[in-house]
Amino acid sequence: MERLELRDRLEDMLGFSAVAKALSFADAARELRVSASTLSRRVARLEAALGTALLRRTTRHVSLTEAGALYLERCTDVLHRVEEAEALVSGLGGDPKGRLRVALPNLFGQLHVAPLIADFMRRYPCIELELTFEDRYVDLVEEGVDVAIRIGALPDSSLVARRLATVRRLLVASPRYLRGRKPPARPQDLSAHPCLQFSHFADGETWTFSRGAERATVRVRPALRADNAEALRLAALGGCGVSALATFLVGEDLRAGRLVRVLEDWSIPEVGVFAVHPPGRLVASKARAFVAFVAERLAGEPWDSP
Repeated sequence: MERLELRDRLEDMLGFSAVAKALSFADAARELRVSASTLSRRVARLEAALGTALLRRTTRHVSLTEAGALYLERCTDVLHRVEEAEALVSGLGGDPKGRLRVALPNLFGQLHVAPLIADFMRRYPCIELELTFEDRYVDLVEEGVDVAIRIGALPDSSLVARRLATVRRLLVASPRYLRGRKPPARPQDLSAHPCLQFSHFADGETWTFSRGAERATVRVRPALRADNAEALRLAALGGCGVSALATFLVGEDLRAGRLVRVLEDWSIPEVGVFAVHPPGRLVASKARAFVAFVAERLAGEPWDSP
């Protein structure tokens, strides 16, 4: 295999990684702020050095070959380790610096993390933030994410997690929905009502309630499943059924009477807000700074105020 200078090899790996994730030379070139032709030359040079094709190219599409998919996984890990080593060493001599990629749950990120970003940037002017807002669970290593904030019970995984806050959920419906209907008097009554279910919560179609020492578990009938809490809120406001939604999302609706609580004397299990990162990797100073900053600010949120 042709040997390249280390700097050139890393540059080519970075270019290939960007193209492989975007599946577009043009999009990757914009991200890296180079021309598409320069990026094409870098990928071609890497393929020549490796002696195999990493990408399939047509006039309209770019896709990974089998070798490209395998190389991308290792390539991503190498690039992360280089970034972390640089961040760690640079952090020893001063303020944290470098690009920090953070994945946030869509609505929670907009309401409770986005308002903190200006203060964070003023405190850490050498950190270049890249935020994504979506409710799916991103693959941190595969997608090059340094830190993710997640809500709900974490699935068994090798991710390292730090609890940032706790969120209460309330069972709610609109007056429009309840008009002319007999409201649930006990959790088991929910089986007769259309329910609006958040796809990513671990409880799924089996909802658990408590009242003092009493416990009740009921299998609900989802009329709507969605991976976006705002979509469920709008459906509840529109009279589509009963939903279990976080206090930070429905507080204003409850105060204005647009939604009302159902089964008020029964509680739904609380869910945690976590910052997660992959294990066995050096936590760069920039990531530590972000997690500590958000944890400090979220600790003061009035989570239990509906």
